[in-house]
Amino acid sequence: MKNYKKKIQSNKPDKRQSQSEWLIISPDGSIVRADEFNWEGYDDLKAFYRYESSGSREAKEAPVHVKMMQDLELVDYEPAADPGNFRWLPKGYLIKRLLENHVSTIARNYGSMQVETPIMYDSNHPNLARYLERFPARQYQLLSGDKKYFLRFAACFGQYLIMHDMQISYRYLPVRLYELTHYSFRREQVGELAGLRRLRTFTMPDVHTLCKDIEQAQEEFRQQYFLCKKWMQDVGLNHTMAIRVVSDFFEQNRDFILEIVKDFGHPVLFEKWNKRFFYFILKFEFNIVDGQKKAAALSTVQIDVENAERFAIRYVDKDGKQQHPLLLHASISGSIDRNLYALLEQEARKKQKGETPRFPYWLSPVQVRLTPITDKHLARCKEIASQLKTRVEIDDRNLTTPRKIRDAEMSWVPFIGVIGDREVKNNTISIREKGIRKQKTIKITEFQSMLNKLQGDMPFEPIDWPNLISKQPRFR
Repeated sequence: MKNYKKKIQSNKPDKRQSQSEWLIISPDGSIVRADEFNWEGYDDLKAFYRYESSGSREAKEAPVHVKMMQDLELVDYEPAADPGNFRWLPKGYLIKRLLENHVSTIARNYGSMQVETPIMYDSNHPNLARYLERFPARQYQLLSGDKKYFLRFAACFGQYLIMHDMQISYRYLPVRLYELTHYSFRREQVGELAGLRRLRTFTMPDVHTLCKDIEQAQEEFRQQYFLCKKWMQDVGLNHTMAIRVVSDFFEQNRDFILEIVKDFGHPVLFEKWNKRFFYFILKFEFNIVDGQKKAAALSTVQIDVENAERFAIRYVDKDGKQQHPLLLHASISGSIDRNLYALLEQEARKKQKGETPRFPYWLSPVQVRLTPITDKHLARCKEIASQLKTRVEIDDRNLTTPRKIRDAEMSWVPFIGVIGDREVKNNTISIREKGIRKQKTIKITEFQSMLNKLQGDMPFEPIDWPNLISKQPRFR
């Protein structure tokens, strides 16, 4: 494997000589050409393949999630900013913080050391200048005095430079660094900007792992794949999978790749390159397909054979010699912004089928809305709100109960609690769950126990806006 590693590092990328073929790998290990695959029952995979093979990213109309994020008062355009930059409103920003909290916990629990790096870099830095040649269109540029800088389009640069300065023994490997980049900048083409699917400023969690050899890199790749799989389950996103690989790496590591596909349990889009012109030799992605039949990548892990050498990252092997490690890139979640896009697009598709749209309970900005039948029941609602360990609003407006229930449904509130004379007398609450017309009356303690099970061990934050709806400003 060491000889193979040297071979691929000396094989300079050349896109003109590289060609890829589109295949489908099934969990049983069979591989067929994509244009010969039986797509029956795999509509999203078919849409994903067509989107990827077309090479077009242009958005001709606004995706459906844009209106949803505006109507729910989560995120909106910022007319005073460059296109592709958004204003995050209180409820949307709460969802964003919860996602950030969860992915950071996953990365740290995995053994990643969290760092923070600058958002701008010297365009003439010797290592960075060569890197920028590969991605010239992505840069935001600025001047400070007579020096030219660029805004980072990934967390990679800062972590590479930290790793360059580290003293690393083979005994320390694998070494993992993690950063939650609240500001990464890519000057995507205007025609490709599409709400939260593709934007110019975004939040990206990135783990970079140094490995001594291909065996260790495979084990890290495998474990990071499982972390990505857990993420998609926790957020509740339906997804397809892609694997992109250089042909000779696949032939030598076929069993390892087929093991990943078998675990995924569904056919996978497989792009095989005859020669490497990327920095990676193997990459997997989880992708979602939206209502426009466009795809967007979320979770990804890549084995990089180029940048450790480019940035002079080294470790000392057991013989005391300096070696370049293999470098893994992993974004357990993908862009945080894009996760909200994925959730909204998924629920829009459900709504079109007559199903009830909803967020996962732990991500719902408001988890319970209490509705007093009359003003005299408001005090009891306030008591219950102070007792429940959840995000609670109280609809104290002078409206009918059916209207309040309808508004809560439209706001995607998972549970509506109605309080009247009977509930006050019996220390109960009448609960209506979103999407279920039948109402049930239970004890407050029983309701809290049910909410605790739904919350589980997922991150929690309280609301930071008035819990009385009559006191809340509107953002549209």
